Order: sequence, then C-alpha cells, then structure tokens
Amino acid sequence: MEKIALNKEIILNATEEVIRRFGPDKANITDVAKSLKVSHAAIYRYYNGKTALWNAVTERWLTNLHAPSNDILKEDSPADIKLFHLLKEFAEAKHRSAINEPEMFANYIKLARSSMEVIEKSIEDGINCIKEIIVQGVKEGIFFTKFPHQAARAVYFATSVFFHPNSLEDPDRIQNLESVVNLLIRGLKNPNK
Repeated sequence: MEKIALNKEIILNATEEVIRRFGPDKANITDVAKSLKVSHAAIYRYYNGKTALWNAVTERWLTNLHAPSNDILKEDSPADIKLFHLLKEFAEAKHRSAINEPEMFANYIKLARSSMEVIEKSIEDGINCIKEIIVQGVKEGIFFTKFPHQAARAVYFATSVFFHPNSLEDPDRIQNLESVVNLLIRGLKNPNK
C-alpha cells in the first residue's frame, strides 16, 4: 500500500537521492520505491521503467542547470551583449554544477550519456535560445543573416567544446571561450553598421 501521495516531483526528488546514494548504474526503481515506502508498481504508474525515470531526472537537471538562460533572454540589452552573456552562461552552468555538487554532476554526466533524446532536446533548446537572440540582433540591425536557425546552430556547435565537462579543467577556458564568442559575434554583425 502507498503510504504517501505520489506525484512526479516527489518521485524525481526520491530518485535523485537514490542516485546520490548508489550511483546511476546501481540504483533502480525498487530502491526508489523503498525510499518512498511504496511498491515499485506505484512508480510505474508515473514512469514506464528505469530508462524513462532516469531520462526525467536528467531532463530536470538540465532544465535547472540552464534556468539562468531564461533571465538572459529577458535582459534589456543589445543582441550582441546578450549573446555573449548567454554563451558564457552555457559554459559556466556546468562548471558551477561540477564545483557545487561534484557527485551529482558526475552522476548526471553518466545519465546524460544514456539519455540521448534528452540531450538532443537540450541542445535544440540551447540552439533556440541563440536563435532568439540572433533574430533580435537582425531586427536591431546588429546581426546580418538570412538563416537565423542555421547561424544559431553554427554558434552553438562552435562554442559547445566549452560546455563539455572535459573542458572544465582548462585554466584558459573562459579566455578561450570569450575569444571564440567575440569572433562569432563579429562574424554575425551587419557589415553596414
């Protein structure tokens, strides 16, 4: 019998705790159910198996990780400044997570490797944020491109090396990121301005 009222948020919170305790490879739905004092069948009412649950945990982590990006999109700044801030935030978000919660960061990296559809959605969300700023820049007459989505993809992939966990240890990472971003912004700028 269920001892508590379940919902997806409660299950995700419990799953994160179980993953912290056992790691993503050893943790399972039975562990989550035990921590909530419910049957594993109760969890299956919300998530169709371990993969779905682990994907939901990874998606929530990525959403929380990139939440500050939404504030940057709302900034009252010219597009070139906003784009610089956004790309720097993309790089710094994972760095902060690695420093503030190293065990969870390591766990999420493992989870992310097996959650390709979640990762692909996160990448597309990032590209769409960049596209929104590029469209703003075109309207402001700062950027020149006929294909904002293609330009956004190019900007994302040109800077994605700085978002990757392997880059976090590079002492010149921020300086290199800023150099690349400045180069990309110059490439997007309208030559008539």
